[in-house]
Amino acid sequence: MLNLNRSKDNKWIFQKNISSNQLIKAFIEAMEEQGNIIDAERVKERLRENNMYTGRSIEGCANTMGVRLSQMCFYMIGYKKSGKFLPSPTTQILRKGGNITIDELFLVNLFSMQYPNPYSRTPNNFKIYMGRLIIKLLLDERLGKKLYIDEFIWFLPFIETINNQIYEELVIEILKYRKLTYEEKYELFKSIKNYEEVFSNCMHEVNYYFVRIFAGFNVFDLERDLQHNEGRIFKFRHGNTTTFRNDSIESRRSVPGYIKLTKDIEEKAKILNDKYSAFGIPETQATALSKEDWIRDLYEFNMLDYIKDISFNRQYRDNVIEIIKNMVYQSKYGTNDGKSFEESLKPVLELFRESRNVQLIGGPGDTDILCVMLENTDKLYKVNVDAKKTKDRLKGIHTSRIMNHINKNGSRYCIIVSPKFSKGAKTDIKGFKIVTIEAETLASYCLKECLNSTDGLADYNVINKIVMENEGKDITENVNDLIVERYQIN
Repeated sequence: MLNLNRSKDNKWIFQKNISSNQLIKAFIEAMEEQGNIIDAERVKERLRENNMYTGRSIEGCANTMGVRLSQMCFYMIGYKKSGKFLPSPTTQILRKGGNITIDELFLVNLFSMQYPNPYSRTPNNFKIYMGRLIIKLLLDERLGKKLYIDEFIWFLPFIETINNQIYEELVIEILKYRKLTYEEKYELFKSIKNYEEVFSNCMHEVNYYFVRIFAGFNVFDLERDLQHNEGRIFKFRHGNTTTFRNDSIESRRSVPGYIKLTKDIEEKAKILNDKYSAFGIPETQATALSKEDWIRDLYEFNMLDYIKDISFNRQYRDNVIEIIKNMVYQSKYGTNDGKSFEESLKPVLELFRESRNVQLIGGPGDTDILCVMLENTDKLYKVNVDAKKTKDRLKGIHTSRIMNHINKNGSRYCIIVSPKFSKGAKTDIKGFKIVTIEAETLASYCLKECLNSTDGLADYNVINKIVMENEGKDITENVNDLIVERYQIN
């Protein structure tokens, strides 16, 4: 018997402010035009100029833009970091174009949604791949591959976790529920304490936003069923107002109905459902090595895996994601002698289109990695790369030793890669042919390059130019700016 705790304080929370796919696209474009720097006032004015925003006052409300940005994050369109909006891989492809359609991209977004989510205040006891569960139910023949809005509201928002046993009980309970009369179902709703508050809230979030967004991007079909509930709809008063939220499948009408996956994406949904279980426990901030790791996995690596699995035209090497993911991990948590970080950095450097040879050297008296790079079409040059593994910030750099390594190999310069650098470490390299870069920024650059390039490789020429113009400095922000300019929604 399925036992669910139904209350306003114990439910899935869906971010809500925008329900129109056109508004979502306009919001993405507005962020693009301001370089993805989070500035609510500028976003508001850009949307107003395009007739996509009308505030309740002449000034409008900047806070509304903040809510909308959080909704974009919740729906896996991107995430916030250091005052910027970083688009997810699906958003990058949407803006760049590619051999995967917009409905497939938003299928990936839906499949990626989970609780906990960094941009939802859903209680911590909910640990569930919410998107995977919905898709699994919409593929279940026993349910006719459909979910009625009222049964969605009655069951799904209160499921805290899922396994095979709970799933089978859920399907049985849904089928039993479908056999009830409208009055019998209404009595179930009324049996819940403060039922109107609970279910008006659920109805508003699900039927007015969540369902409409994915229908707008052709992931869901909304189908009317005039026989369902004898053609009647459920209405629940929203707070102390005269507003009621209902389960009509059509806006401003009273038409019961259901959602189903569109035919165009059903086969792709099956691919994801077959490969990735809806029954797993999703990674949380607590189980991840850090909050940064958690968000990066959720908004970058996992989504790239899903894209690869449904895209017949593989845009990057099958192992590129694991290569980059492993390098970031080893930079912080690798072996104490740093060897595992050095070894993980080598294949990342081999992702550069211009690399002709990447050699692990290591040991006392020499650089960790020696790279031979191609400049233009016929000129080769060498680059030293040193990998400095640390859980915290790298506190100091022995510049004289590194300069000896540069001279020994006849290299142009040395790049030091580490998770973080102290101010002292950055000062140490001033005046030397040495630059520093954070491992995560290098990883992000390579990942976005491989995602967007036709050959699945990254461009080193632009990195070389940045290094040559910034010798003796940390180039992390320069490369981050390059990512903004080149690879973020533009």
